[in-house]
Amino acid sequence: MLVKVDDYDEDVIAICPQGTTGEVVSIGDLYIALPAQPPEKEIEGYGRPDNLQLWERVPMPKELSRIKSMDEWAEMPREFREKFRPYIEEEFRRRREGFWFYNNGTPTYITGRHYMMLQWTKLDVGYPYFLNFQREIFLHMAACESDPRCIGQLYTKCRRSGYTNICASVLVDEATQVKDKLLGIQSKTGKDAQENIFMKKVVYMFRHYPFFFKPIQDGTTNPRMELAFREPSKRITKNNKTSQTGEALNTVINWKNTTNNAYDGEKLHILYLDEAGKWEKPTDIRDAWRIQRTCLIVGRRIVGKALVGSTVNPMDKGGKEYKDLWMDSSPTERNSNGRTRSGLYRLFIPSYESLEGFFDKHGHPVTEDPTKVIDGLDGDDIIFGAKTYLKNERDSLKGDPSELNEVTRQFPFTEDEAFRDSIAGSLFNIGQIYEQIQHNDDLFPNPIVKGNFVWKDGVADTEVVFKPDPTGRFKISWMPPPELRNIKKYERGKLIPPNAELGVGGVDSYDLDATVDGRGSKGALHLYNKFHMEYPSNMFVLEYASRPPLAKIFYEDVLMSAVFYGYPILIENNKYGIARHFESRGYDGYLLSRPKHLSSPNSKVNVKTKGIPSNSQDVIQAHAHAIESYIHNHVGFNRDTGDMGSMYFNKTLEDWISFDINNRTKFDLTISSGLALLAAQKVKQKKKQINFSEKKFFRRYKPIS
Repeated sequence: MLVKVDDYDEDVIAICPQGTTGEVVSIGDLYIALPAQPPEKEIEGYGRPDNLQLWERVPMPKELSRIKSMDEWAEMPREFREKFRPYIEEEFRRRREGFWFYNNGTPTYITGRHYMMLQWTKLDVGYPYFLNFQREIFLHMAACESDPRCIGQLYTKCRRSGYTNICASVLVDEATQVKDKLLGIQSKTGKDAQENIFMKKVVYMFRHYPFFFKPIQDGTTNPRMELAFREPSKRITKNNKTSQTGEALNTVINWKNTTNNAYDGEKLHILYLDEAGKWEKPTDIRDAWRIQRTCLIVGRRIVGKALVGSTVNPMDKGGKEYKDLWMDSSPTERNSNGRTRSGLYRLFIPSYESLEGFFDKHGHPVTEDPTKVIDGLDGDDIIFGAKTYLKNERDSLKGDPSELNEVTRQFPFTEDEAFRDSIAGSLFNIGQIYEQIQHNDDLFPNPIVKGNFVWKDGVADTEVVFKPDPTGRFKISWMPPPELRNIKKYERGKLIPPNAELGVGGVDSYDLDATVDGRGSKGALHLYNKFHMEYPSNMFVLEYASRPPLAKIFYEDVLMSAVFYGYPILIENNKYGIARHFESRGYDGYLLSRPKHLSSPNSKVNVKTKGIPSNSQDVIQAHAHAIESYIHNHVGFNRDTGDMGSMYFNKTLEDWISFDINNRTKFDLTISSGLALLAAQKVKQKKKQINFSEKKFFRRYKPIS
């Protein structure tokens, strides 16, 4: 349910089954209103010392635990049933409404589904602990269920975060209380769906449910294909009486093989897609979701919800398709119907908040190094934080880039780390790129400043001024000293860049103000410092990736940065808009002509043409080689010198990682950075070949007759 809450411009999702609205929390770009807090005395743990306030599972009363079915319950004396009926009714209420308890002095709400997992869902290792990050998952899941615009949850996780157990427990919880529904399971293989989820989790959990939560079941007690809550043909109690208790739900949990159309044509209530980031072609998660989502929608109404979660495989092993799904699932980007492009709401929780062995007894993560030893939830002492532990693991693998990359992807600190590709999957040296990214993430203070360039006092062609702005379009790591900025230099009456010996720029431009789908590629710009004895050398000093509403705004942004730095710019000659803009403003002297070393020997194109062709194979290869060479020499840890590279723009680094030379159009930052490097290349002059056959070494004299 969506509600309006003071101080929040966006819709807030209320998750209280009773319709109350309490504290608003932010999880995964969603604003979620918790139920109104009950009176303090009604909250479990009231009156205890703070350190003794924590989640504690309360076992079922012994007398009640001996009963295994509703038939046995019906045969118990009336006095017995009346004695325990309030207990059973209270458990049903908690299942429906959720549960409040004090946790180290803080009133804490957990959803009914979370309560069912903690209190009544037995795992192969016993009953689960309360972990705060799992509380966030359940709250986010409740918001996905409550929001009529959402088709489900997409959770990108680290290894061993317990998401499979969470989803299996949700399937059992829901299936045992709804009528005439189908709940489905798919995983990266049919075998995984059947054995690892359905049989080892779902069936096992149901078998250990208390009798009062168990509906009538059809078939074997250890099913392999489906868990069906149908009316059996005949049921006999242990006293040889025909059972008459209850009404069948006619609800089923089943699994299907990993095919794109596994549930095509069926109406699903819940669909769990396990390890979605590991599905490989011909059944990848993107194609599968296009079909499976239709099983959750009737007309314009969403009738079912999906639970989708995974660690992420390398890009060529299902990771790319999952990443595409992830990018389409941001709640901050919605269509006119209020839905994300995928219909899902994404959620990421850093590995240091969900790492086994780093939780205190209250279920809170120990992320930073504690000042004193902490009693861990598992009984072991915690002497340092999860961040330190994970960083130590990474540091030990610095000599093995491939293994370091794998560990980082499986235990990510950020979304970008979760989607790291394998080293073998990139055109460039990913190991060095990731070393640089890690270095940049650890830098303090951060050398990057965001902002915008503007004309002083709004008067064009006067002086360009940089204005810092945390939401600005430009990222800058170095700018020239004041005496080198905004210099006007003329040659034959034409403005030319005055600092061409210091640096150059590269631009990936666009000509259309808008595209059909409204997305389009971004305009990209890089400025680069060449080798210089006085100023920072061989480094990118400016990054720009944006798509303003008008192309002319982008052109003017590029022009102002070129004027401010005094650098010439290399463009692609098939993008006419930016060339016309520079020419109309009198700055065409700032646009570089096609470098002679990038001209084909047989080409008839005038080498003075502004820019270079984007579709020339010679240029494409030279462009990729320029980036490859720069990475080799100036990115990551240099084992010869012991120095770390000074490439501080992580977006560009990440673009290099994903770059596909056969599909270059999506990689705006790679194109512009490569153009800047091509413009910076120094070409050795070829020595003139001497034709010795024609060379005269000695003066010859005509004989005198």
